[in-house]
Amino acid sequence: MEEELIKEIMERAQSEEGARLADEAVARFKASKSSDKVFDLKEQDILKVLKVSYIAERFFGRSRSWLCHKLNHDVKNGKPDDFTEEERKKLKDALDTIAYEIQILSDNL
Repeated sequence: MEEELIKEIMERAQSEEGARLADEAVARFKASKSSDKVFDLKEQDILKVLKVSYIAERFFGRSRSWLCHKLNHDVKNGKPDDFTEEERKKLKDALDTIAYEIQILSDNL
């Protein structure tokens, strides 16, 4: 089914603008079907609790906007801006570290 939809979208792309729009539609479709998104559940709630700029700077040496683009799977050059496997592992380690630090603080209360 997915392959048929992609094929139909690409066949309808008659012009350069149509091809660009079709590529973006395919990228969005694939991103929405991705089963390995970093945050599937309550992404907005998690981002409210954790300071994204802190995580981006401390663990990645990058800006807040860089991390937000990755978390939101923003389309960049016609493709969703997603984490590499190395970045995904680094984010997991960062969240584990923060959880550990919060637990230590809690235990010391």
